[in-house]
Amino acid sequence: MKSLLQAWQAVLTSEYLLTDTASLSDYDRATFATKQRVLAVLRPGNVDSVQECVKIANEYKTPIYPISGGKNWGLGSRVPVQDNCAILDLGRLNQIVDYNEKLAYITVEPGVTFRQVYEFLRTQNSKLFISVIGGSPDASVIGNTLERGDGMGPNGNRPAHVCGFEVILPTGECVHTGFGRFANASAKAVNRWGVGPALDGLFTQSNLGIVTQMTLWLTPLPKYYQTFKCVIQDGSHLNNLIDKLQSLVLQETIKSNCFSLWNSYKFLAKQGRYPWKIMDGKTPLSLKELKGFERWFGTGCLYSASREQGLAERKLIEEALAGQVEYLVFMDQDSHSDLLIDNICLGVPSDQNIKSTYWRKKVPIPQQMNPDRDHCGVIWLCPVFPFDGQVISQAVQVIEATVNKYEFEANIAMNCTCGRSVQMFIAIMFDRDVPGEDERAMSCHDHLLQLLIQAGHIPYRLGIQSMNSLPLAQDDYGMLMRSLKQTLDPNDILAPGRYDFRRDWEGLD
Repeated sequence: MKSLLQAWQAVLTSEYLLTDTASLSDYDRATFATKQRVLAVLRPGNVDSVQECVKIANEYKTPIYPISGGKNWGLGSRVPVQDNCAILDLGRLNQIVDYNEKLAYITVEPGVTFRQVYEFLRTQNSKLFISVIGGSPDASVIGNTLERGDGMGPNGNRPAHVCGFEVILPTGECVHTGFGRFANASAKAVNRWGVGPALDGLFTQSNLGIVTQMTLWLTPLPKYYQTFKCVIQDGSHLNNLIDKLQSLVLQETIKSNCFSLWNSYKFLAKQGRYPWKIMDGKTPLSLKELKGFERWFGTGCLYSASREQGLAERKLIEEALAGQVEYLVFMDQDSHSDLLIDNICLGVPSDQNIKSTYWRKKVPIPQQMNPDRDHCGVIWLCPVFPFDGQVISQAVQVIEATVNKYEFEANIAMNCTCGRSVQMFIAIMFDRDVPGEDERAMSCHDHLLQLLIQAGHIPYRLGIQSMNSLPLAQDDYGMLMRSLKQTLDPNDILAPGRYDFRRDWEGLD
């Protein structure tokens, strides 16, 4: 161990090799209970240092776990999937490498955040924006993409709108995807596929490489922009509403990733606090018992090339949703000077949603929010569904009943990712300082996950505790992954256990 640390220190200097207890404890903490311990934290400042750190890890056969921003709250934060890994923190690789206003792209390193991209585009007086997340403005753009996270607005399906990866393989070699492997390739930032087999997908949700650079495609600010909001009084009306929305999204009247549905508990949690006084300290909150109904709130955005187009789209939506909602209102802005004022759907990052992680806490929400540090309890479940009202409404009933059984509120959001599928975000919110809550919350998560899987609703994204929770593949997928891993990572040192589905062939736990 001593010689390993000395080898890494020769590359990084002691300032960027962290081994003290206080630093390591910051990295092995999440928003739910974890047992994994971290050997060391490596903070390289350039690609050459990343390569050297990886080569040393191979020499000593010591696993490393790459992170970018470490803001993966609710799914594991910065904690490795398995014990005794060294964390490779890429936060110091934080340069915006390239940017093109005409062709609408930006090339970034792993430490570049959504806030950084937003501020950069402002300084350029750009008429472009990046689709941002509802999470921390200081989350990594590359990290979110590699988890296949989604953003709000056009190009919100981020993995479908990126190209040109620079990747350090688990043995230390560097490769570039698409046209990036050719010197002076003119289309490397504007073409996803390049020529020959496309490799980009191998490095999302995987442990096959470390992405140190990526090009993302930006969206032009619309000529005419509208938001609209709707309310339905009760979940029993979800079925028909979802089917109406599906037609609107499929025909692209509403663009993909431009409409979301939140239930009442998701909406209330964003405001910040559990109503402890009203509930006289009791949990869980039941709006149905208090008010007789549990509303759902819909929010959509329209990005139009002209006012005429926008008004025509508005009319189609009004006609489709007539009789389906209790409330429907449109708000429009056609002045570019006003577009970017606190508008998350136009690329302005916000920390407003982070307040929801303090939902069950009884202490004031700090100005500098940090759910890991403050023992906020959050566990996310992320299933994906066919865009079908009956399928989704039946799943919602199961989710609500299961979460309520464990005395939590069913905090649910849905994102209309395209005209064929809907991604759902289920949050179990609790207070980690309350004895027994960690165990009860995880039991709720595990039970609900198994019910969803049994019904065929497989998550599209996993927390670190759930990497072995999926059913075994019914084909030779596991054998293929084993072959790829053996070839690219013969010493098995990169992010062991992370989206690692070889167990049906190798007997891995």
